[in-house]
Amino acid sequence: MIPEADPLPEPADGQEMLEVDGAHGLLTHTRVAADELEAVLGPLDRWEFAPRVSGPDEMAALLTRLNQYLESHPERPGEDSMAAVEWPSRDVGMTAVFRAFGFVPEFVMIGRLRGTDLVAEPGNVRVRRATPEDSDEVYALQMVETRFDAAVSGAVERDNTEELLRAQLAESLKLDEPMIWVAEYEGQVVGMHRGEEPSEPQQAWLATRITATPVAHLICQAVKEEYRGLGVGTSLANHVHTELDAMGIGAAVGYHAMFNPVSMPFWHRVGWRPYWNRWVRTPAV
Repeated sequence: MIPEADPLPEPADGQEMLEVDGAHGLLTHTRVAADELEAVLGPLDRWEFAPRVSGPDEMAALLTRLNQYLESHPERPGEDSMAAVEWPSRDVGMTAVFRAFGFVPEFVMIGRLRGTDLVAEPGNVRVRRATPEDSDEVYALQMVETRFDAAVSGAVERDNTEELLRAQLAESLKLDEPMIWVAEYEGQVVGMHRGEEPSEPQQAWLATRITATPVAHLICQAVKEEYRGLGVGTSLANHVHTELDAMGIGAAVGYHAMFNPVSMPFWHRVGWRPYWNRWVRTPAV
C-alpha cells in the first residue's frame, strides 16, 4: 500500500541535496514561529530529510553526510531543534541504522483501509457530528489529547496553544458537516474524534504515503479519563469508519506517538496498521 518513491525535486530555497555513493537526500530547513499552531508539534528549528538509498550501508553513509552538513552549517542547530526522517514501518532493515545515528521512532503513521471489519461495541454510546454548541466540550477534549501527546512525545504545549486551538476549532464548527464527531454517554459529551478538512494539497501529500484514494487524514480522538474503558472510543471509531466507508474514502490515516500506551493497542485493535515511522533526533545535532 506504500507508493513507489518519486524522484526528488531540485532543491528550492531552504533546501539542500546531500549526496554520497549510492544515495542522496533532500534536506529541508524550516523555522516555525512560536505563535503558530504548528509549534505544538515539536521544536521550532526543523531539519526534514527525505532519503533515496539502495540499502542500509548507503543510508549510514548518507546520515554521516547529514551529520557533517549540520555540524558545519552557519545556522548550526541548537537545543530547540530536530532532525526528522520518515521511513516505511515494515522496512526493519533500517531500524538499526537510524538508532545508531541517535534517531527515535517518535511518531507512526497508521492507516485503515475501506471495508476493514468493525469490532464489537457496547451500544450505549451515541455518536454524531459536532455542532457549534459543542465547542466547549470539543475544545476541552482536544486539550486532553494535546497534553497527553506532550507527555509521551516531543509535542510541546506552548503559551498560546489553547488560544490557537480554540480559534481553529471554531472555524471547523462553522461548517455544515465538520470533520468532528462527538460521543455522548448518558446524555453527556465525553469523547471526540477529529479529522482534517480535505484539500488538494493535502491529497497530493497523502498520495506519497498510501496508494488508496481518496484519503481522510484524521487528527485525534480523545475520551474523558473517567469514561475510558466503557466502549466510548470504540463507538467513536466505528461510527467514523462507517461514515468514511459510505463516503467512498479509500483509506483513513493519522499519526500517534509511538510511546503512547493508549493509542498503540487501541488503534491496532480497531483495524489500523503502521505504514510510516517518523524518526526524530532532538536536538538535530
